[in-house]
Amino acid sequence: MIKRLIKVLTILCVVIGGISIWIKFDRPIDTIVIEGDLTLAEQEAMQKQIAGLNLKGILSLDLSGFETQLQLMDWARRVDVRRRWPNKLVIYVYKESPVAQWDDHTFLSADGDILQLPDQYDQLPRLSAQLSSPRESMEIFRLLQQYAARQGLAILELSESAQGEWQVGFESGTVVRLGAVELEARMIRFLRAYSNIIQHQQRPVAYVDARYPSGVAVRYSEIDVAKFDALGAIQAQNWVQTTGLKQTNSNVTNGR
Repeated sequence: MIKRLIKVLTILCVVIGGISIWIKFDRPIDTIVIEGDLTLAEQEAMQKQIAGLNLKGILSLDLSGFETQLQLMDWARRVDVRRRWPNKLVIYVYKESPVAQWDDHTFLSADGDILQLPDQYDQLPRLSAQLSSPRESMEIFRLLQQYAARQGLAILELSESAQGEWQVGFESGTVVRLGAVELEARMIRFLRAYSNIIQHQQRPVAYVDARYPSGVAVRYSEIDVAKFDALGAIQAQNWVQTTGLKQTNSNVTNGR
């Protein structure tokens, strides 16, 4: 009986001692360092998020839960938190960088996820769609941009109308109408003709219509159009047509 009592008392002493040591060393956190390629606005947003959380002590802090709370911010792709004795936390923030602007206040990641960012990124391409989702729009953007980059072109704007027709605007100022189907093939046809379009450009281009199955047509003004075949060679120039692109054997099918 006495031996059992001694054993119980010993266990209690160990437990109490452990708790005492825990309490002694579980010091309040008074230093937080945020590491990462963050803008001033992102730093401030992160600090505000941290201020709203109950940090407790350096040992009692639930690191996993703390990281999860910080990762609720759209632009924080991953957050790693490390303890630094005796009272310091180091927070490593890995950003989800925006690839395109979706509207006036939101952005898209490379995967098409919507990001709410504290800063504005004026130099990003602008995407908009009436029917397609942000993810679908980003997939189309990335597909078309990889072809455009081979010609040294950069897409500045990609938009979809309520009829499901896509239009591309380049940094050079050129606008290309791709329609609703065969976007990849139509982009390739435009790029094949691009050097000739620039070579024969006598005035600012209003837009390029790539919806023809055998080539593209270039609208220079309200009445002047030049047509290039699928290999980029010029077929005709200075068509007189006041109501739209002149339709030959290769018609645009219902504008699609």
